[in-house]
Amino acid sequence: MSELAMTDIERSNEEASNLIATKNGDSTVDATPDVPSDSPTQVEKASEERNFEGKIQSDTNDEEQALLNEARTWSHGYKLFVSFSAIFAMFNITMATSVYIASIYGIMAEFNVSLTLAISPITFYAIGFIVGPMATSALSEEFGRQYIFKASLFLHLVFTIVGGSAQEFRTLAVARGICGIVGSPCLSVFAGLLNDLWKMPEDKISTVLFAVYGLMGVAASEIGPISGEAIVSDRGWRWSFWLTAMLVGVSFLLLVSVPETYGPEIRRKRLGKPRKGFLQTLGPAFARPFHMFMVEPIIPPTAAIVTMGQIVVFVFYASYPDMLSSQYGFTSYQQGLSFIPLLIGTLFALPVLSATMKKREKSGNPQPEDTMPAALIAGIVLPVSLFWLAWTARSSIHWICPLIAGGFYGFGFALSQLVYPLYKNEVYGAELGASSFAIDVAIRYTFSSVFPLFTIQMVEAMTFHWAISMCAFVLLVLAPVPLVLQKYGPALRARSQYVKRKDAIGQ
Repeated sequence: MSELAMTDIERSNEEASNLIATKNGDSTVDATPDVPSDSPTQVEKASEERNFEGKIQSDTNDEEQALLNEARTWSHGYKLFVSFSAIFAMFNITMATSVYIASIYGIMAEFNVSLTLAISPITFYAIGFIVGPMATSALSEEFGRQYIFKASLFLHLVFTIVGGSAQEFRTLAVARGICGIVGSPCLSVFAGLLNDLWKMPEDKISTVLFAVYGLMGVAASEIGPISGEAIVSDRGWRWSFWLTAMLVGVSFLLLVSVPETYGPEIRRKRLGKPRKGFLQTLGPAFARPFHMFMVEPIIPPTAAIVTMGQIVVFVFYASYPDMLSSQYGFTSYQQGLSFIPLLIGTLFALPVLSATMKKREKSGNPQPEDTMPAALIAGIVLPVSLFWLAWTARSSIHWICPLIAGGFYGFGFALSQLVYPLYKNEVYGAELGASSFAIDVAIRYTFSSVFPLFTIQMVEAMTFHWAISMCAFVLLVLAPVPLVLQKYGPALRARSQYVKRKDAIGQ
């Protein structure tokens, strides 16, 4: 037998032996077929494919994350310009609620309507603020933020002009109601815009901007009667509308060229992803704020405090001028100036909050509850200032005493309106914080908007002293809320499903 034949036989016998050993589970025999040393195995190929797919997925995630945060990469100067323009626009929309007060008696005279009917457009305007902020979340997810605030400002401008040009009271009333509906999205969409541009608390300027945003919202309700009386007493009742139209028009021009800031909408456009559908997003947008109100123990008491604070301000709109007129003989112009102490008190709220935040930063491990000392100060000042106002507002006591009390109320009101939104924004993050803000706004305006309609009757039945004292007693009951949150807030956050969701999406 030739050598080649012997080699073939030996190779066949070896392969047979390997096959038998493999079937018998002999692990000492290598049953793997020979492969060139420089050729990858199937396992190595699969590993390389997985690594390649993982790299693609990682690159995709990085790209999407960059798109979500694109607005935060804009230049610092431009972000400040957009932020302050948004704050200015929100201020104008909010001021339009109270600037109308100066026109009440002129409207009564021109259209021959009662005081209650002349006051009612304040309520109509405020009612629009109930629905708008909650619809904003769904509108943002469907269309982005820029289309909402641009359309909102433009439509508000149009219907403000309609109201100022009205030749019948019903036209004026309907125009005011529509202004409230179309303008109200600005309250929450601009808060969302600030969240798009800045990250709390990493961006130190963000805390200042959110504080200024809240402060201007409070100051607007107090500057409205002052500016309105100043211009209406000289020009006539329609000029409260023209003043609003000019300010809103400037806001629109400042913001009309601002591009999209909402990360999900930027990502959707760049990657060509489909829209969710407005009806699909509208339901959750309305459901989530109410669900948060029902299941999050942080929200109801804080919402009650800011709501009661605003109710008192709306009571002031109707009763404060009447009290000053009956007790001290103030003219309408002097009544408008009497809101200046509230404004001065409001301005003092920001440095107090700033001092609290600085102390918080030095703690080394800042927690959301570290803002509660400022809330406690507000909780004490609010009822005390109202009792002071209620029982010094009489002709036998100099008019400066109730006005100083009003200044202290302005301080406490502004501080409470600043602290709680900041606290909830930090607890729930940007997206979920907007929902907590939306339910706050809805509850505040649901209750406060109707008070001007019966405040005069309430004061006549109870007297100014007891009507204001009743509000003070309610705020006194709510005063311990900051202490409760300071003690139990961390435990409540640890059990919150929404906080867990915020942590999961990395806000």
